Amino acid sequence: MKNVAKIEAARAAAAKYLRGQGYEREASMIAEGHGDDFREVRIALALWNIMHPALTPPIKKGGRRIAGEEC
Repeated sequence: MKNVAKIEAARAAAAKYLRGQGYEREASMIAEGHGDDFREVRIALALWNIMHPALTPPIKKGGRRIAGEEC
């Protein structure tokens, strides 16, 4: 389900961007799900991954956490 939300958000962002640039046909293709290989969709997916990083547990070394803690 998470991947579906990610691709839908990327498609919406890419379609909005392309419409704003005057590329109505390409924006319609993306909005319908036929343009996932467009550069704008790939960039939007990359931005999604940057803005929503995967949660990982803190790294432990010798029984102590070395990431995500102060002191």
